[in-house]
Amino acid sequence: MKVVFLGASGMVGAGALREALNAPEVESVLSIVRAPTGVVHPKLRELQMTDLFDVASVEQQLVGYDACIWAIGISSSGLDEAAYARVTEELTLVWARALLRLNPSMSFCYCSAGGAGGPGMWARVRRRVESALKEMPFQYAGAVRPGFIRPGPGIRSKTRAYQFGVVLLKPLFLLTPLLVRFMPFLFTTSEILGRAMLRVVQGRADRFILESADINRVGA
Repeated sequence: MKVVFLGASGMVGAGALREALNAPEVESVLSIVRAPTGVVHPKLRELQMTDLFDVASVEQQLVGYDACIWAIGISSSGLDEAAYARVTEELTLVWARALLRLNPSMSFCYCSAGGAGGPGMWARVRRRVESALKEMPFQYAGAVRPGFIRPGPGIRSKTRAYQFGVVLLKPLFLLTPLLVRFMPFLFTTSEILGRAMLRVVQGRADRFILESADINRVGA
């Protein structure tokens, strides 16, 4: 399997990229980045783009891939719906449509967010993305909605409030196996989430939307 990654510099993407690079079934990874991540691996090639909306300029380099794992996300704090949807919805769908056109047997896994079924503006935008992806003729597709994620070694969240929560809860990380077992609807790890996203594009998930408990089950 040859995989395209977007969002590998963030907490979710970094964890998922690590799992993909360690997976024997993944032959190669093309990671689309704005700036180098510093990750070096024989399977990995990074493609720098200053404007992620300019997909047309790199189309020739996107042919021959089997799957895309999408982990780009921004906070909705301080943004109106149009500004939030510009990255969360428009950018996602621009890439999804282009990759599917260039690779008709493409599979796609989208990282949504826990609570995306709720009434808030950000949740409404996330649901629109999920619905649009579900209607596209991907070979396999799915959306993951993780709750709290324990990041793997060396992985940090770019969202200050989230990273602050990670620091506060660090003593609880010793109980991670128990938290995943007894509170799977709230808690997962970047390793489990990464494996679950990979299994979505392998056709090994049994539903389109994976809530936290589903992520823990599929990625176990």
